[in-house]
Amino acid sequence: MKRVDIVKEAKSWLGTKWQHQACLKNVACDCVGLIKGIYQELTGIKVEITTNYPAAWYLFKKEEWLYKEAKEHLIEIDIQQIRPGDILVFGFYKHPASHVGILTEQSTFIHSYQDIGQVIETSLDEPWQNRLRYAFSFYGVED
Repeated sequence: MKRVDIVKEAKSWLGTKWQHQACLKNVACDCVGLIKGIYQELTGIKVEITTNYPAAWYLFKKEEWLYKEAKEHLIEIDIQQIRPGDILVFGFYKHPASHVGILTEQSTFIHSYQDIGQVIETSLDEPWQNRLRYAFSFYGVED
């Protein structure tokens, strides 16, 4: 799978409605469902997430389940080495990481954002950079 294909597929999800634990392009998805859906569209492989996560789980638990799930299914990379097509994992305040997106350019990323209610492309500006905790790549990514 090529980085350009990952970015193209991510862009095809723009405007998809946000819905907790959903994963269907042009219907609904959450941020995790977006990543799962992109991977499934590109590989034909459906990834099962073993954790049943409530919408506000990160407010009440200290466990980094999103990071653990990402490590199980993706290749962790150095945040300083991110490139378009890589997966970004964000955390808010002192809570565990709880949000993911796909880098589309060095300065933008696509994510399913509950506050907006849909999949959007956002500037990777300073506030988002300050929330960036981890980065991953899909297995088998080529330039």
